[in-house]
Amino acid sequence: MANFTCKVHQIGKAPRRIELLGDKTRRPESAQHVIEFPGGAIEISRTSNGDYWAHIHVNRDEVVEDAEGRVSAKGKVVGSRMFLEDKGLSEIPDGSEIEQIAILIRSDS
Repeated sequence: MANFTCKVHQIGKAPRRIELLGDKTRRPESAQHVIEFPGGAIEISRTSNGDYWAHIHVNRDEVVEDAEGRVSAKGKVVGSRMFLEDKGLSEIPDGSEIEQIAILIRSDS
């Protein structure tokens, strides 16, 4: 699966997913969600104005006082890519050196 890119299925064959609504009147939800896996974690955090930070963390075994558990399994980046509108898929420069990468997402709705 070297060239696999996630497809977000709206219905049908969608993998298990967590849907964040960002609307406490519809459903209370935490402002932060974390998926941990051996070697890293993915974190989604809602800001006070409703934007979302999406972080990917690679555990390179640095010890941080308030980051209990980060040393449980070391990870390393062995491939990286990004898809740019009108430019397609390309490698991320210095991707193997990434410890954390984040993007801030704002809904158009």
